[in-house]
Amino acid sequence: MKISEAASIAMHALILLAERQGELLSNSKIAEAFNVSANHSSKVLQRLIKTGFVKAVRGPGGGYSLAVDPEKVSLLDIYRAVDGEPDTSACLFGEGKHCSVETCLFSRLICDTEKLLQKHLGSVTLADYINEDISLGVSRN
Repeated sequence: MKISEAASIAMHALILLAERQGELLSNSKIAEAFNVSANHSSKVLQRLIKTGFVKAVRGPGGGYSLAVDPEKVSLLDIYRAVDGEPDTSACLFGEGKHCSVETCLFSRLICDTEKLLQKHLGSVTLADYINEDISLGVSRN
């Protein structure tokens, strides 16, 4: 299961917005918080608007805010919104390429790891980062 940079930005941005419920955060503040390109952050936020996770307010003083209940959104939900369904392929070579051996050396390890990661992402909600005081360490200034 590969987590793209876009999915990582989405997860981090939504956690930040959940931590700052009631505030509007600009794209530049979100991008700066995670040291990512403002262009990339903007594209990710647009995708999150389309999927209903984020709402935007335009104009001076505008920004982005969380549009969902943090208790009901898992990190797996966010992953799926950005990257689609997780790839369950167990081959390191990828689809269409084949090992020269009968049984893949890593398939069991990869499958078990992917299941564990999906289970973890599915069990952690945005609210967990607020309720358990797991902070992203982003200043409020």
